[in-house]
Amino acid sequence: MARSARMFEIIQMLRTAQAPLTAEEIARRLEVNKRTVYRDIAALQATRVPVEGAAGIGYVLRNGFDLPPLMFTPEEIEAITVGLSLIARTGDRSLEAAGANAIAKIDAVLPPPRPSVAQTHLFVSPWHAIPAAKVSMRLIRQAIREERKLKLRYRDQADSLTERIVCPLAIVYYIEGVLLAGFCELRNGFRHFRQDRIEACDVLDIDFGDTGAGLRKQWRETHDIFYYERQRGAPGKPEHDKSVMI
Repeated sequence: MARSARMFEIIQMLRTAQAPLTAEEIARRLEVNKRTVYRDIAALQATRVPVEGAAGIGYVLRNGFDLPPLMFTPEEIEAITVGLSLIARTGDRSLEAAGANAIAKIDAVLPPPRPSVAQTHLFVSPWHAIPAAKVSMRLIRQAIREERKLKLRYRDQADSLTERIVCPLAIVYYIEGVLLAGFCELRNGFRHFRQDRIEACDVLDIDFGDTGAGLRKQWRETHDIFYYERQRGAPGKPEHDKSVMI
């Protein structure tokens, strides 16, 4: 995470906190060390952001400091509520936590008398939600953004366990499951890995040379990832796209 983004996150944490936050707690949430937090807080204080506190005690953001308010219509708030609630159905617990943080941030800056995002008349059923992934989907999403290769231990539909080096390209969310799309070096081609069959995942310190956009374009041109949805229920049609499922 870039320093500017990290400092923004610290401000958001302090704005929504109900009690002083220690550097240790901030470091845990940001997945950095305490020294990094101390440096970031010192930098915020140097730019006159009213962060008060001390090491070992905790930090607070003095009242009166605010970012420009977000202006949402009631329908926009409802759209945000439903969208963030649906994240819980993906089995991606880090996305779910990020959604909860987003709700807290939006609530913190909504000017009255706007309704709270968290207090709504709209609800999403958890029925048939996808089980939680065995690996960190947050790290996989980060690897996609940074174009870094993954080492996967994957169990296929025949229950065979293989190790794959994959250039991750995209994550596709279906009602029935979640797929990681990537270029598999073992098979020398595009493959799709079900989230629930990935037994282990390591992010390698190997990038794939700014070729992610090109590979993703080629993958989209050669794989009809939503064929199943369009053909669902059509007489005589296959139940799923054989080129997508693995």
